Amino acid sequence: MLGKTIRRFLLLPVLLLLLPCAVFADTCDAFANFNCTKGTPDIARLGGGSPSNQSVGFILSGNQFSVFTANGRPASDVILVAASVSPLTGTLNGASFTSLQNFPEKGAIHAITESLEEMGFCSESCKLSFGFVDLHSAIAANGSLKVTENGLAPGTAIYAMLIVDGKVKYVTPNSDALLVGNSTGSVPEPATLTMLASGLIGMAGLVRRKMLS
Repeated sequence: MLGKTIRRFLLLPVLLLLLPCAVFADTCDAFANFNCTKGTPDIARLGGGSPSNQSVGFILSGNQFSVFTANGRPASDVILVAASVSPLTGTLNGASFTSLQNFPEKGAIHAITESLEEMGFCSESCKLSFGFVDLHSAIAANGSLKVTENGLAPGTAIYAMLIVDGKVKYVTPNSDALLVGNSTGSVPEPATLTMLASGLIGMAGLVRRKMLS
């Protein structure tokens, strides 16, 4: 009994040393000319969406969103990375995407494909295109950066990667990433429902007249 207690006591410092590594584990792969710091906390945030109830947390409302950090930390540059069921042909703040072979944020692909499948953007085998835009814009302490998207296809997921001291320092968690557009299984608009109802009423009247005659 005493031996087990001593062993547990000796293991405690090791566990305490490993804990910070788990909290600040690398969640970034080097891409293009960008390298990642040893630890990349997921404090980059994207604002301007409504809850998606999926692993990718929000659906973009309109065509503008903001980039900021959860604790008000500054960043010298903002990189936006995207994964889409369509070719990345749109722009962010007027800048076009540079294509990538892989998505640079570790652990995000499963969340992205799962969300896209659940929302009807693709089948079980989502074929995704990857790319990034360097906005060449800084974020001041306790500040934010406004971004305007133009022409991005529905089914595009956007994450932010923030540069500090020349390397990617902060990344976006899945729960705070954005999805662009409506799913293929979206609810019909009111005008569409009205036309459908009018058609059904007309058919019912025609059947009734035939029965009476």
